[in-house]
Amino acid sequence: MDEILTDLANFALENKISFMATSKLGPNTPSASDTEARSVVLNLNWHIKKQLAFQLAHEIAHIINGDVSNQVLYFTPGKTGIELEANRTAIKLVMPYYLRDRRADQVNPVEFMNIFAIPSHLASIVKSELRKACLARFETANN
Repeated sequence: MDEILTDLANFALENKISFMATSKLGPNTPSASDTEARSVVLNLNWHIKKQLAFQLAHEIAHIINGDVSNQVLYFTPGKTGIELEANRTAIKLVMPYYLRDRRADQVNPVEFMNIFAIPSHLASIVKSELRKACLARFETANN
């Protein structure tokens, strides 16, 4: 998981998004992003450790998606609007780490969701994005 967090932090910096990880917040304080300042704060004390990569990807997603907010956006695995789209982009950002050592017949959406502690209401998006990624990989291999 540390490798993924490091890679995502580097991705943020490469995209001119400032990044700070802190252990000074409580276990129920969500990570956050400020879209105007293009900055992300990751709470390393979050009570669900295996969700940290997904949270970081989600907060980065708000900025790379071009979301506009005059207030800080806190991590919520929302079901609508910009939160849903941030979740979709976050899934795409962490997906390569899951797929890199798997053949298409080894891909399991439930396993993927468990690894990153992705909320169950995002299952249809996970299935759809995994399917797209596997098809793209198949098409690339056959060209």
